[in-house]
Amino acid sequence: MFEHHQARPTSPPAAGDRCSVPFDPFSLPGILHSAASSSSPGSAAATVSALHAAGLKLGALPSSLPASNALISAYSYTGVLPSALRAFRLLPHPSTASYTTVLSALSRHGRPHEALSLFAASAPAVAPDAELLSCLISCCRRASAFLLARAAHAYGVKNVAALVFYASAGPALVALYARHGKVSAARRVFGFMDGEDVVAWNAMIGGFASAEKEIEAWNCFREMRMRGVRGNARTAVAVLGACDLESGRQVHGNMMRSHGGGSKTILWNALMTMYSRVGCVSDAEQVFSEIERKDVVSWNVMIGTFAKNGYGARALYFVDAMAQCGMQPDSVTFTTVLTACCHCGLVDEGLALFQHFVSVAGLVPTMEQCACVVDLLARAGRCMEALEFISQMPMKPNAIVWGALLSASRMHHNVEFARIAFEQLVQVEPENSGNFVTMSNIYAKAGMAEDAKRVRMMIDRVELAKPSGQSCLEVV
Repeated sequence: MFEHHQARPTSPPAAGDRCSVPFDPFSLPGILHSAASSSSPGSAAATVSALHAAGLKLGALPSSLPASNALISAYSYTGVLPSALRAFRLLPHPSTASYTTVLSALSRHGRPHEALSLFAASAPAVAPDAELLSCLISCCRRASAFLLARAAHAYGVKNVAALVFYASAGPALVALYARHGKVSAARRVFGFMDGEDVVAWNAMIGGFASAEKEIEAWNCFREMRMRGVRGNARTAVAVLGACDLESGRQVHGNMMRSHGGGSKTILWNALMTMYSRVGCVSDAEQVFSEIERKDVVSWNVMIGTFAKNGYGARALYFVDAMAQCGMQPDSVTFTTVLTACCHCGLVDEGLALFQHFVSVAGLVPTMEQCACVVDLLARAGRCMEALEFISQMPMKPNAIVWGALLSASRMHHNVEFARIAFEQLVQVEPENSGNFVTMSNIYAKAGMAEDAKRVRMMIDRVELAKPSGQSCLEVV
């Protein structure tokens, strides 16, 4: 028979204290979870690292799957994704829960495509359960992989009990279908779920709002209230995505009555985003000033508000203010401020910021950010510099980069650089007939009728004309 041993009191070792191991190996998952929930991310990451070392010394890692899964999750929550991925790769036989944990980590850090690739590689070795399917569908939603999500839905219906499957994956499925405008499909999935569950309602409202189906989102919100389901902060965030200025001000008033001042940062970030979307910059800035604990999202929303509404200098000022407040800019800040410089023609300022973010802040530029720089230079007529920048990019330029150069070349009637961009686009995305039309128009405007005709003929030769509209049956 199993013997009962009284558990000893446990406490995580201090960061750097790798010799003292005051805990039982079986308690390691719980301690890792507690460490990751620490209020200070930097301190939490150091504590998780110390626990990792202690777990290795005890032999609990990587042999214990529960402990290893908890370690992957802890590293993810403390922002150390590379360590989370290394911990996963060291697992000799990852379980379904292991794949759920690492896919969630990748998705949380904005890398859903990598999550889907990892799952595809694991497909023969792991049988998805309800939780893994839910995580997979969430990744599909973020990566716009609609067909794969439909396949996961079909697999879940066939292999998992309906109540269990929809209780776990239902919100992700509802959000996915709503986001893709599949109103009836979203409602059918919702019909399998608990109508008193606010999470399900939030998924419906948020999904329709993200698909710009404001009427459907508001109808869901009203129906939820009529049924007596009490909303939460996430409900307000979701419905704000479907608000115009008038309804947004109503939600703002309700938020003030229900939640008081700017203590719930996620709410006020959503409110700022609403004011930004409708062009009310001063209202957004007023909300920003009232947020008690501004996070990086708060700063990014405010900088993005200035960028989208043509206040480039103000956006740059807020980037400096963000640094002075000790808030570390992230990749979204990087992209947002480059976009502001591009929209406002702040070429030299944008280039200086790019160098600062790469050299000083240590951020690795993304393709989108490189495309911003190309657009910034090319729009200013500095096409040679744009081409030189493309040649020095750390990754192979894609259609967005070459498309920025082609578009700017058209603006400046520069046939030479347009031809260079077009030749690359033919290789990168030969199916895009829009590039052929643009190049033909550039030749025609330059009086090069034969070249314009030749490019037009290329469209017919490779059958690149736009396809006619098609309809298909929707199956759930």
